[in-house]
Amino acid sequence: MDMYIDTEEALSVLCEKIKGYDMLALDTEFVREKTYYHRLGLIQVATDGICAAIDPIAVPRLQPFLDVIKDPNVIKVFHASKQDLEILNRLCGETLRPIFDTQIAASLVGWGSQISFAKIVQKVSRKRICKSERYTDWCHRPLSKGQIEYAMDDVRYLVPVYEKLNQLIRKLDREEWLKGEFHVLEDPETYKLPEPKEQYLKLKNIRNLQTRHLAVLIHLTAWREREAQQRDVLPKSIIRDETLTEVARLVPQDLGALGAVRGFFKKELSRSGKEILSVIRAGLEVPEHEVPDLPEADGYATRRGVEELLSACVKIRAEELKVEANILADRRQIHDFVRCYEETGNVEHHFLFQSWRKDCIGTMLYSIMDGKMALAIGKDERVTLIPLHQLR
Repeated sequence: MDMYIDTEEALSVLCEKIKGYDMLALDTEFVREKTYYHRLGLIQVATDGICAAIDPIAVPRLQPFLDVIKDPNVIKVFHASKQDLEILNRLCGETLRPIFDTQIAASLVGWGSQISFAKIVQKVSRKRICKSERYTDWCHRPLSKGQIEYAMDDVRYLVPVYEKLNQLIRKLDREEWLKGEFHVLEDPETYKLPEPKEQYLKLKNIRNLQTRHLAVLIHLTAWREREAQQRDVLPKSIIRDETLTEVARLVPQDLGALGAVRGFFKKELSRSGKEILSVIRAGLEVPEHEVPDLPEADGYATRRGVEELLSACVKIRAEELKVEANILADRRQIHDFVRCYEETGNVEHHFLFQSWRKDCIGTMLYSIMDGKMALAIGKDERVTLIPLHQLR
């Protein structure tokens, strides 16, 4: 049963139909080209025999539907869920759980770390889904029949994909792997808005700024981030990054000097010029000892060959488990693991020593670093990991 929901009455009917199911496939269509927050265009939902597209522009009061998906007894199934969850969590006022992400699950059964939904559907159902509407303005009305069908397909086929992946995960005994990966998606910290006072760290070419100019930049970027959140616009549409850095370097003291900074938007000068000057003065008043030091660039050099050795170990283990190596540990994580070991000797709190990764790869890497295990070529000409004492 396909349904296009554009009235409150139709939404109530849909919610009654899907209430009580233990799994709902979900997706959203949105636009985020000029706004700070996603502009929601559609919400799609599917379960056994039901597929619907909810029009949040025609039906802005979504509470009956949100109450259904907030149920902790309902598994919410997505593909590449991060942005969908940002939208729905904000609407719900809480973090949805439990979550099942088919892209993550596919990576853990060996289908690839960034496999597209279209490829998964073809793999599971041998069907080709059309992706011709991916650049649709989902907030423009009316939507065509083809656009609505395209959107519904994104959840219609999620149901069999979920069932197949669940079957494979159980067969491979990797349920704990899933729990570890989904924990991040179910953590409220994942969806917190950026901290305004830390946004200066994202800017380029700031290491040559004097301390008092850095203090000004910290204040300016924090102000810009708060303004962007309040106005629901992109921060760069208020003041561009390079212009913001130049303002901090020049520290203009009046509107004329501020407007003369290259790249400064004239409309912003009339709108908030006086406020920006006030922010600049506040930055200049910060005592130098209170200005945070810029984090050091990671120039740490591990011992020659160590990372390469561990990378080889990861690749061998990945082949055994039939997954991509970067699912277990990517090069950055390996570098950080080696650095953690060499600097502290303790890796208990490292990412590769958490959840399922500890047993799959973390303990193995630690044993090599600790001189207890080694890679060797066996009689079958396969590279294997063996206790070091066997080589003596």
